[in-house]
Amino acid sequence: MSDTDDGSRPLGKGAAHGLLQLTVLLWGATALLGKSLGVGARVLVFYRVLVVACIMAGLVRLRGLPFRVPRGTFYELVGAGTCVAFHWIAFYATVKLAGIAVAVTCLSATTFFTALLEPVVFRRKVRGEELVIGALVVVGVALLLRVEAERPSSGIVLGLVSAFFSAAFGTWNGRLGKLERAEKVTLYELGTALVVTGFTFFVRPGFVAPWDLARRDVVLLLVLAVFCTTLPWLWSLRVLRTLRPFTVSLSVSLEPVYSLFLAYLVFPNEERLGPRFYLGAAALSALVCGHAWMKSRRGRAGAGADEDPAPEGG
Repeated sequence: MSDTDDGSRPLGKGAAHGLLQLTVLLWGATALLGKSLGVGARVLVFYRVLVVACIMAGLVRLRGLPFRVPRGTFYELVGAGTCVAFHWIAFYATVKLAGIAVAVTCLSATTFFTALLEPVVFRRKVRGEELVIGALVVVGVALLLRVEAERPSSGIVLGLVSAFFSAAFGTWNGRLGKLERAEKVTLYELGTALVVTGFTFFVRPGFVAPWDLARRDVVLLLVLAVFCTTLPWLWSLRVLRTLRPFTVSLSVSLEPVYSLFLAYLVFPNEERLGPRFYLGAAALSALVCGHAWMKSRRGRAGAGADEDPAPEGG
């Protein structure tokens, strides 16, 4: 069995979409955990990736996989892992500064950034419709948060930075997921994210030692690392063996829906916004879902319309 074969065939389209929605649901809960934790964004990210990297190292060893990867792939994994670190730091900083609604709604802009980055990674022409849909989403997010939610511009900028780096590593994983096993991709990327996040504490102090963490924060960090990171991360890489990164990013655009609903239940006094905000968020979700539906209809008319144009392996 080759190093890129995980012992199972790629998922069918229906199963891939179902697993993707479960993945997005778990990702939707991460903002709530971030708000609930009593530590800052960088400390949160540091311990999150530390736990996941340790789990992945154990899985790689348990399954008898070689730790080595080709040099070119290693550099790509390091680049993607750096994007992961920047994405999570910016995301949780947005949660702390501007709230869950801003952080997760800004992630809708991932669609636009993916439309820009995917042609670069897979060396194909830019698709005009994807740029138009993505640009509409970005404009909608900015207007929605500025006018309806009345959140600070700094929070919106951080949220859009988070969306950009989310698109960067998500698109990159569409290629890397076909080159290496999911466990190894996750290990190298989150190991890199651990190093990058750790380095920030030398630039700007603020580290919290493990023994200084509150017991409640330790429990929440473990839940975040295992159930909202390790499992969905591996699932997302498997899904990317069947679906294109742009299709995945469209489904990830539903993450605000899950997060806003959960935030409304868990933090009713802090995260409750006006009805026009929720109508606007629903309109954004309808936009990206409608585009996904049109793509699926087109995919049934022409074979391979939803598949990655990049070659298998390499």
